[in-house]
Amino acid sequence: MDGFTSTGLVSLLVRALEEVDPGLLRGAGRPDPMDQAIVPEAAKLDLVARVMARHGPGLLLAVGQYLRAADETPALTVLLHSADPDVLAGKWMRLERYHHASHRTRIAPVAPAGWDCRRSGGEVPPSLGANCLIAGLLLGLAGAVGLQDARLEVGTQVLRPADLRGVILPSGETLRRFRVRWSPERVAEEPARGEGVEAAGGALSERLADLLAGDIGRSWRLGDAAARLAFSGRSLQRRLNAEGRSFSSVLRRARMRRATELLTGVDTGLAEIGYCCGYADQAHFQRDFRRATNLTPGAFRQIARGNRQLHSGADFGRTR
Repeated sequence: MDGFTSTGLVSLLVRALEEVDPGLLRGAGRPDPMDQAIVPEAAKLDLVARVMARHGPGLLLAVGQYLRAADETPALTVLLHSADPDVLAGKWMRLERYHHASHRTRIAPVAPAGWDCRRSGGEVPPSLGANCLIAGLLLGLAGAVGLQDARLEVGTQVLRPADLRGVILPSGETLRRFRVRWSPERVAEEPARGEGVEAAGGALSERLADLLAGDIGRSWRLGDAAARLAFSGRSLQRRLNAEGRSFSSVLRRARMRRATELLTGVDTGLAEIGYCCGYADQAHFQRDFRRATNLTPGAFRQIARGNRQLHSGADFGRTR
C-alpha cells in the first residue's frame, strides 16, 4: 500500500512556506484539509525535498511554531485538546496508523518529563527532512498544549524554539531518534469528585458522558475514565450497570453524537471524522455508526444534506 499523510500536515508546511519562502510553492498548490483528510505521501516528500535543498533542516524543525497560523481542522483540534503528554502522544501515533503512513513514530515517555521518539517503517527509511518535519511538529504540539520550556534533544544538542531556524545538524545525523523534553512542573488539575458525590441533577452515566465528550478524540479506556471520576474500574462499571448502562455503551453514544455533528456541520472527510471521534480505524467507525443508526456515515451525510432537520442530532434510542 502506498503511503499517505495528513492533509493538515501538508497544509501547515505550506502555511510556513507562504510566510518564509513562497517561491518554493510554485506548482505545488495547497491541499484543502476540509476537502480530503489524506493526500499521497509524495506530496509531502516533494515539499520537504524543496525545503531541504534551499533552507536545510532548520525551517522543517521550526514548522511546529506555525501551528497558530494553520488551517483549523478537526484532527488538529483533537491533537491540541489533549489533557496530558501521554494522551497527546497516543493521539499522534493513532493518527499515523489511521492514515496508513508508511513511516511511523514510536513515542515512549522519558522521566522526569519527556518523550523518546523513534522513526521507522517502509521499504525505504524516512529521510532526514521528513524526520525533521515530524520532530518539529511534535515539539510545536508540546508547546501548544501548555508544556513549559518544551525543547528538542538531538544527540547532545538541545534545541529550543528560538534556535531552530539556524540549526546545523552534525554530519551523518538522520534524526531517526530524538527526544522532546519539557519542564516537569505542571499546573495542578482540579480534583475529581468522590464516589459518593453526584453531579447536580445528573446520574453517573451522564457525568461519564460529559467527561468522554470533553475529549472524544482520545482513546478512552475504562480505567482512565474511572480514575478521572475517582472510582475504581470495577466500581464504576457496577454503578453504571445499576443505571442500565455500560462503559462501552456510554462511550459509543458520545462518539455517535460527535460524529453526527461533524457529518452534518462540516465538509470533513469520513476518515478524519472517524479519527476525531476516537476510533482506532475506519472499519470500527463504520460498524459502530451503522449499529447505532442503521446507516453508513456516507449515507447519513447524504440524507442530512437533503434534510437539515437531522442537524439537531440523531435519535439513537436505547444504547446497547
